[in-house]
Amino acid sequence: MTRMNTARKISRRRFLGHTAASAGSLLILPSARTARAYDANARLRLAVFGRMYNAQHFLTAAHIYNGEISAFCNPDQRIVPEILQKWEETAKKLESDNKPEFRRAAGHYRRLSQREGLKIFSDVRELFGVMADQIDAFVVSDYDHFHGVTCGEAMRAGKPVCSERPLGLGIDDARNLRSLAAAKKVPTTYRSPGTGTGPFRRAMELLEDGVIGPVKEVHFWFKRGGPDRDALPRGKQPVPAGLNWDLWLGPLAWREYHPDWMAYSHWRQTSNGGLGVFGAHTMIFPFMALKMRELWDRPGSSIRVTAECSQVNLISYPRWERVRWEIPARQNMPPVEITWHHGPDFAPDSRQLLRDKTQQFGISSAEEADAILKDAGSLVIGSEGALAGDDHSVRITALPKTRLEKMELNRPQRIPESQGIYGDWIAACRGGKPHILANFDNGGCLSELLMLGNIATQFPGETLAYDPLAGKITNHPDAGQKLGFTYRDGWRI
Repeated sequence: MTRMNTARKISRRRFLGHTAASAGSLLILPSARTARAYDANARLRLAVFGRMYNAQHFLTAAHIYNGEISAFCNPDQRIVPEILQKWEETAKKLESDNKPEFRRAAGHYRRLSQREGLKIFSDVRELFGVMADQIDAFVVSDYDHFHGVTCGEAMRAGKPVCSERPLGLGIDDARNLRSLAAAKKVPTTYRSPGTGTGPFRRAMELLEDGVIGPVKEVHFWFKRGGPDRDALPRGKQPVPAGLNWDLWLGPLAWREYHPDWMAYSHWRQTSNGGLGVFGAHTMIFPFMALKMRELWDRPGSSIRVTAECSQVNLISYPRWERVRWEIPARQNMPPVEITWHHGPDFAPDSRQLLRDKTQQFGISSAEEADAILKDAGSLVIGSEGALAGDDHSVRITALPKTRLEKMELNRPQRIPESQGIYGDWIAACRGGKPHILANFDNGGCLSELLMLGNIATQFPGETLAYDPLAGKITNHPDAGQKLGFTYRDGWRI
């Protein structure tokens, strides 16, 4: 496969040469149907890119939402046999389910396992060039550099999108995806489990009501440190059968194949490191509850960020890093300082600092503190209490427990309740109006904030000033060059 393939014209004939379909699939509704205007009882036809997280869920759980898998796409076709096996296992499991509709779904998964009624692609552009009128919604979960191009193709085709976090590979990607979602007005979400839970929504209300007092300090963390690779992959190796290396690179600059390029979340050129892996999960609670989104609409706002880390690493991510954002006042909320601790067990004094923060709210021992802190999470500190989120912001612990334990902490009183992040998105695909917090509007702004931290770790000790409305670093020309990257010909958001 050569680099010229990225610019080849997509044709139905080329697609038919390497996919299979049959009349044995479940009901396919008329192609004129759109995802936002059809019978709510109709089966939702899903296209899935990748096999991680979101994608993994829908590949074997589409039936839960009265959905079916109509297409699968990934440049690495080596994963297809494993997915076929998962479908066979799902079919066997559902055959004995108590629900008759689930037993009927077993036949769908068995046909998928035999590649019947399924269209398989290596190129997401080809998927939408051929099947845009045969699918209703799109799910993607794969390497960070795929998120921009895959979501862009789907939204331009008018399809709702359920994406992985973060939104794209750089600040420019996040802004472009947010803008495209606003223009196309399709339902969007990204994997942020906490936002679809009662405790998350109730905690937002508690902060708005001032239950823990004014908040001027936030911490969020991820225990596992960065890979700190000291050299890019060197040399050229044969491309394995089944991997389309040209398509795997997608929008990235060409480089010869080396398996180390596919190390997940190791390289700045292909990922957002720890801030992308868990920062998006743990920071979403402080971001939403402290109303930071409004800064992206307010002229004159400036976010300042400073980093320290184990060493400067321009190609990979340092073993430990500590990043501080200075966030200006929002509505009736005071300015707040946010600190990211990546590798708290490696960053000097971070673990003890976090323990000490909980101690002032009644946590008396290191063991009790660590039970709250665990591997990843957030701590929102007010003058009269604190709220601690777990690794996916699903559970929120209110401190001090003695004062807050009698309050309703699990169900929102004003914010609409959720069916869960996937249930809400599916409802929106069917024309409903669920209250989705993890949409591309909120998620795009949060992604910018986190990616700004990754830029700061390349200039440790220097304070960067960021204008969120303009999407520009205003005081550091070199840092300002790192907001995005140039896509290869043939690729776009």
